[in-house]
Amino acid sequence: MATFKPEVQNKRADGTYNVRIRITHNRVVRRLSTNIYVTSEDLTRNLKIKNQKILDLCEDLLRQCRETCNDLGFAIKAMEIDDLVDRIKEELQGGVKFHLDFIEYTRQKTVDMTPGTASTYLIMLGALLRFIKRDNLDISEITTVFLRDFEKFIESEPSQQGNNRKIEKKDIKAKSGRAVSAYLACIRAIHNKAKEEFNDEDRGIIRIPFSPFKKYKIKSQPKTRKRGLTPETMQAIIDLPYEDKEVSRFNLAKDCFILSFGLIGMNSVDMYYAEPVKRNTLVYNRRKTASRRDDKAEMRVRIDSCLDCLMEKYGDPRNKRLFNFYTRYATPFNFNKALNTGLKQIGKILGIEGLEFYAARHSWATIARSSDARVDKSTVHEALNHVSSNLAITDIYIDRDWSIIWNANKKVLALFDWEVVGYDLL
Repeated sequence: MATFKPEVQNKRADGTYNVRIRITHNRVVRRLSTNIYVTSEDLTRNLKIKNQKILDLCEDLLRQCRETCNDLGFAIKAMEIDDLVDRIKEELQGGVKFHLDFIEYTRQKTVDMTPGTASTYLIMLGALLRFIKRDNLDISEITTVFLRDFEKFIESEPSQQGNNRKIEKKDIKAKSGRAVSAYLACIRAIHNKAKEEFNDEDRGIIRIPFSPFKKYKIKSQPKTRKRGLTPETMQAIIDLPYEDKEVSRFNLAKDCFILSFGLIGMNSVDMYYAEPVKRNTLVYNRRKTASRRDDKAEMRVRIDSCLDCLMEKYGDPRNKRLFNFYTRYATPFNFNKALNTGLKQIGKILGIEGLEFYAARHSWATIARSSDARVDKSTVHEALNHVSSNLAITDIYIDRDWSIIWNANKKVLALFDWEVVGYDLL
């Protein structure tokens, strides 16, 4: 345990002495200046404080020092004395309250996120700002009660998508259950980052002492609606006649949906940024998970001949990327939005409710596991570029055999008739 003692040493130019606290910790001594000043009348000849009023003030400071040490618990034993002095100084200065604007801090963190992830966090911030009805939020305000109230707000607030803002409130659909879990998960992640950045438990510096997520449990996400299409429905999309238009989101959506399916569920963002193929093999890192994996979520796809016409149709004449989508749409989000607009038309024609681009990925997996293709579950899992925690250690010792995935894709694509009217006219 550290020990503390008030003392005076050197006389100042104005004839006063500053009272300092001598701190001894692990046999090392440091001195900390205080806001107390005395004159010769308050001291003995040996510079010992004799004024009882001053002694009482000093005792109050020593009490605060001891309380700070008690709050540190066993951590104080491993602390360097300079770290202990800094902590005591902070407490004696009134325990300078730490402030952090959670809104601005979150915005700063989104800069280093992938565009898709950042979008989710910024959407969460929009909901949070509507909830608090102001532009700032100190992190100390995020309590268990606050989180529960925000959860209720999300559940009751109408969806902000599309034209819902223009519809009468009684007719507006509420947000899905996924919004609750997604938004609160974002808050938890940022809150944890802030604690990791601004707290220093080794030094006993805890600027953000509260952990509201210890009591508040985020609701589980509702089960994802099955979006996999049957082989018959997938064939119907392949067979759909094109619109007779030079620029058509319908045509674009149909072609890209087929491309995604034929490229083993490649998503639109990866298609947007994909680099030119080498030796008929597409190599890319799946942007959704690349930053979270040691292998950078690398994926290799052998391009089947049934896709040649579409690969040529949307090929980049500049040869900077695999497809020319980046020359037509400023961002991958605009590209994806155009695709889903066209897919709504396709879904309406074929009677597919809520058809989205991601359904191509689900459909590949569903059809691969069907009795028609009979691809084993582990191969489907690997083809979708998922990681199994059970096999993580084993994967370190085994080189990936991409041919297994390519053969699985051949089985899936062989189920369809690609000789459709219009493909030879592209």
